[in-house]
Amino acid sequence: MKISKYILLTFLCGFIAVGCTDDFEEINSDPHAYNDLDPGIQLAKVQLDLSGKREEVWRYDLGICSPMVQHLGGSWWTQHGGQYRIVEKEHWYSLWENTYPRDLKNIQNLIDRTLDDPENINIHSAARILRVYIYSRLTDLYGDIPYSQAIKGFTDGILLPRYDNQQEIYIDFFKELAEANNAFDNNRSDVSGDLFFEGNVDKWRKFGNSLRLRLGFRLLKVDPTEAQKQVEAAIAGGVMESNEDICMMRHSAISFLADENRGNGRSQVFHASPNSEGFRLTRTFVDHMTNTGDPRLRIYGGTYLADGTDISEHLMIGITPGAMWWNEWSDFGDLFDAENNYVAYVPHGVKHVQPSRYVSALDAPFFHMTYAEVELLMAEAAVRGWGTANVEAHYQSALDAALKHVSHYPGSPTLSQTTIDDFIAANPLPPDDEGKIRVINEQMWVNFFLNGAEAYSNWRRTGYPELAPFTSVEWYSSGTGGIVPRRFFYPEFEAQNNPENYTDAVGRLGGTDDWLKRVWWDVE
Repeated sequence: MKISKYILLTFLCGFIAVGCTDDFEEINSDPHAYNDLDPGIQLAKVQLDLSGKREEVWRYDLGICSPMVQHLGGSWWTQHGGQYRIVEKEHWYSLWENTYPRDLKNIQNLIDRTLDDPENINIHSAARILRVYIYSRLTDLYGDIPYSQAIKGFTDGILLPRYDNQQEIYIDFFKELAEANNAFDNNRSDVSGDLFFEGNVDKWRKFGNSLRLRLGFRLLKVDPTEAQKQVEAAIAGGVMESNEDICMMRHSAISFLADENRGNGRSQVFHASPNSEGFRLTRTFVDHMTNTGDPRLRIYGGTYLADGTDISEHLMIGITPGAMWWNEWSDFGDLFDAENNYVAYVPHGVKHVQPSRYVSALDAPFFHMTYAEVELLMAEAAVRGWGTANVEAHYQSALDAALKHVSHYPGSPTLSQTTIDDFIAANPLPPDDEGKIRVINEQMWVNFFLNGAEAYSNWRRTGYPELAPFTSVEWYSSGTGGIVPRRFFYPEFEAQNNPENYTDAVGRLGGTDDWLKRVWWDVE
């Protein structure tokens, strides 16, 4: 009942906390405009918007990040990440232009208002962790960003914030996560309004440490000593221990109406027009899951005729990475089953695997961080000898958890323990350390399906899976000559509105806002 109440209230809050920015001068002159807002409502609003906003997840995630790692293709919009082309440059800005004025403005205001309130110490600490999570998405995609001076127009009169060096940002991330986790107090009120963990302080602690584990591994190539330090500190502090600890947003079966945020934003995109708006699972992804016998394939994807008939049992073909759904032109034709019985005639438009009816349900959850991810990171830490042992046990626990948490997708089949055990047995770790790290991160790639931003960051960190860059397909060629972009473009309006600090940040890239340049931790 508490979750339902806050979902309703946060819908109303959208008009209070975000709609009011239409009158910018009035709000900018009144730093107390948010002071009467319930912190729990504000927290829930931010949590819902992170995965419930169709317009931005369509652009930065489904159109750029997921195609970049060859999870998705087929849609016109996947040219951005699938073909490395600048079709509409504002798509590369969408995360930035929504996150700062909406999510970060709300979360910073919540933190400021609860700073000296002992009774609200737990929501204050949770908000600090969530702020790190939000900023980490931004800096991992863009590089140097406004951070230490951001969202200080009301409080400090800083309207033109500097772009902090990413290394400095990461140093502060680890400080924030450590301080926030240490400040939690089980004798105080639960985290009010919380839609991730229903206010459970212990689960917030585990999420904070698990986020520290993820971000610690980001530093592997640029500063392995610091990476080990942060990974070991996260493990010692206590990370997720089961699927009961996963951080996910439970959405409602509500379509995109009047900037609605309760339905799953990715699903809203898939429902925009017939055949999931052209989105298809790539051949790279489908073939990998087929070759490993992964039973999640038919939970992630499905082959459906125009009337909705499910023929996935007989036909699962991925689309060529970078191709549009109308490329590779030909009908599949008559489909027969393994016993040569006629099944159906399959026209061209539906022959490739679509996002399944389970993952594209409007009430499908979004997984911000899973126990499976944590166990895969623990397995990699064990390979490297960092603060844990028994790589096989962590790896097997990861696969077991990953195959179980997909049952949260509405209507999806629950995989039996026998099916899970058979999959684990059929996919052992190689004997050599590099082989282990490769397989662990290939499983991470599969686990991150529909969380393209994290898949893209982990691919840049590890180089796994080994993807063949897009070069050309019928009618289309690579926008970069077959070089995979390594970062997002800064918004062009930053050059106009904050020119000095923008120019300084671009200067650190060599003088051009170059998407082929690497962020600080992504060294060759």
